[in-house]
Amino acid sequence: MRGTARAFAVSTAALTLGLTACSAGGPADGRTVEQTVPKAGESTKKPEKTKKPAGPVTLKYWTSSPPEAALRRAITAFERANPGIEVELRTFAEADYRKRLPKALDGDEALDVVGLPIPAMTRTVANRLRPVDEWKDNVSGGWVEELDEGAVKQTKKAAKNGTLYSVPMGSSGGAVMYYNAALLSELGLSFPKRAADLESIVMRVKKEIPDLQPIVFSGEPRRQEELLFTIAGQTHPTLSDDLLAGDKPWNGPEMVSALTAYRSLFDRGVLAKSALTLKGDRPAELFRSGKALFLVDGSGQSSMLSESYRKTAEISVKKIGAGPFPTVLPNAKPAVRSTAEVGLAVPKSSKHVAEAATLVHFLTAGDGVSSWAGDLTLVPARGDFRMESSVFATTEGKDGYAAIQELIRNGGSLNVPDEAFLERAEGDAILDVAHGRTTAKKAADLLQKEWSRGQ
Repeated sequence: MRGTARAFAVSTAALTLGLTACSAGGPADGRTVEQTVPKAGESTKKPEKTKKPAGPVTLKYWTSSPPEAALRRAITAFERANPGIEVELRTFAEADYRKRLPKALDGDEALDVVGLPIPAMTRTVANRLRPVDEWKDNVSGGWVEELDEGAVKQTKKAAKNGTLYSVPMGSSGGAVMYYNAALLSELGLSFPKRAADLESIVMRVKKEIPDLQPIVFSGEPRRQEELLFTIAGQTHPTLSDDLLAGDKPWNGPEMVSALTAYRSLFDRGVLAKSALTLKGDRPAELFRSGKALFLVDGSGQSSMLSESYRKTAEISVKKIGAGPFPTVLPNAKPAVRSTAEVGLAVPKSSKHVAEAATLVHFLTAGDGVSSWAGDLTLVPARGDFRMESSVFATTEGKDGYAAIQELIRNGGSLNVPDEAFLERAEGDAILDVAHGRTTAKKAADLLQKEWSRGQ
């Protein structure tokens, strides 16, 4: 018995040396998981002991994100670090998942961990989930509090009752701007910080390389709404949230100013009205094939910054960088709206709560983050996370991802519109402004009228 205990202690010590300072490795037999050495200022109070399982534990984990291949890499690392716990992973397309998860939680499916599309599903299934406060102390160290504050706040807010039901894995944001780094360098130009800088570049490209599109972007209402509130957020970071909460009118001076600045980009030729016909992934296709200098899109396109992704996807542009959309109004600061996208929750049906907590910690605040985050589609919520430089191979890619990471963590409003209002009135009003069919003031008045009618 003593020999077994001694061997276990040696194994745990060896594992601890291989982990990062923020990781809390754990025993595989279902006992309370504790860090070997508490951090400075960290509570040393031990969580309540849980009943030791009779044998190896299999956790049932359902999700729609991140991609399965990335999650399986993380799960392999988790099972290696926790040899008494196995994970049975099932991934779904998001539309299918939204239908199946509530039924599974209401039925006989004893799920242990579920990935939660935070804005879309938190309220739908909250009453089938254990609040995080009920199980987080199965892993010691105050680890939830060490995650990105904004992501945790958005996750809690999604429930509408101030309760945290899932632990955020990562966030997205938009709009941001990607660029052909090699071509920009050949022109002897730097990434533009202000709209005036961008205008100068666009005019030069039109003159010297007429076959190249200076900037491509999607003309779909959702993407233009994202661009508009990126510009608005540069001077009024919470404007989108304030409008949707009814705290500010849609025809107030902040919105009129944002619409005016947005239209100015099209009137000055910085953004081409002809590009508004582009839909879906077409803008990204043009950029990846070298037919455009800049691409305006969401942070989900950050995969292009990865060298391995560019090779796998056969992207002809070999050096891609990224940064904030240039500031438009005076005294503006770079900004994006952000969204805590995916959270990990423990259902009430789970029979292995301590082990489930160990997995959630590993994937959100522990060593598992580096295993799934490499596709760059989400910015991890782990506060101290930095992507390995080897993922990028170029300085532009590394710096671009760091810039996007900073933007998202400093995000103002939630990057989620009122879909019904967007479809009924907002989308058309924004596009009418871009095309020059109406003024900013008239569009703002219309939006306020339609918003009041809908409420």
